[in-house]
Amino acid sequence: MQNKVKILIVGPPECGKTTLANFLSEAAEIGSGEYRPTKGCRIIEFEIPNVSHNNTTTKAEVELWDVSGDRSYESCWPAIQKGVNGVLFVYSPGREDHVRALDSLYTHFVEQQGIQEAQCIVFCLHKPGSKGKGAKLSNFFSQIPKIDIQLEEDSGSVRRDFSSFIATVLGDMSAIAERQENFILQ
Repeated sequence: MQNKVKILIVGPPECGKTTLANFLSEAAEIGSGEYRPTKGCRIIEFEIPNVSHNNTTTKAEVELWDVSGDRSYESCWPAIQKGVNGVLFVYSPGREDHVRALDSLYTHFVEQQGIQEAQCIVFCLHKPGSKGKGAKLSNFFSQIPKIDIQLEEDSGSVRRDFSSFIATVLGDMSAIAERQENFILQ
């Protein structure tokens, strides 16, 4: 069983995608500096040592593709989407423009790629000290788990939620591979 997953992290500009990617991969400290927009895409590779799926615990190799929220890089999206196994949506609470942008991103990165809802998750990234829940999302996201997160205050929970998401993606990948094998054997 292959335990390597390609996950895209997508969202509107300035919602915290890079901060979240750095946090999940343990690549940098949280809140380490000024805003610098991602140019196109950046890829971070890391391992999650104990992911449980299909009644086993395994190590998952994660390729996290931090995709720029700047639509001027949209021409790169077809190359970025190739071989994707899951999509992590990120947005900021209280930003209606972010909610609208997620719909467009859903169309490009989920619908057009045939990604199942089980292979997606939404993180509403709250800034330190903020309270409340993120905005109501459109019907596109009705079957996708939405989790309100604060990196500084609940880092363990964020890592567990991400690991659970990876386990779900690995389970779906395994089920797809099994269906393909059964089809070939028929």
